[in-house]
Amino acid sequence: MKEEKYLIEKCGKENPFKTPEGYFENFTRNIMEQLPEKEIQAVPETTLWHRIRPWMYMAAMFCGLMFGARLFLHDTETTQEESASSLQLFSSTLPDEYIDPIVDQTMMDDYTLYQYLTDADMEIYK
Repeated sequence: MKEEKYLIEKCGKENPFKTPEGYFENFTRNIMEQLPEKEIQAVPETTLWHRIRPWMYMAAMFCGLMFGARLFLHDTETTQEESASSLQLFSSTLPDEYIDPIVDQTMMDDYTLYQYLTDADMEIYK
């Protein structure tokens, strides 16, 4: 507080900064003259390819997804067919002495085994 009083006594309340006479009368014009010329940029022309490019990318993505799904599903079907044929080949060559311990350890009672065999597809017995 003492410092403010000292400064006011020394310098006074008068503003020491002043602008030249007529400075703000031509202020806008002077600033506009000092600015560089604004270059007019040409609007780039949009071609047909630029407009349909997102649609083409989306179509390519869906084609890739469909191809991948078809490839994956086709692979699993052949794997199932191969596993069924190998199981049939394996079961026809497996002697009964190996089957009996496996059946005993399956935790099936006789009724469940009977129901499984009667509901099974008849083609596997041919």
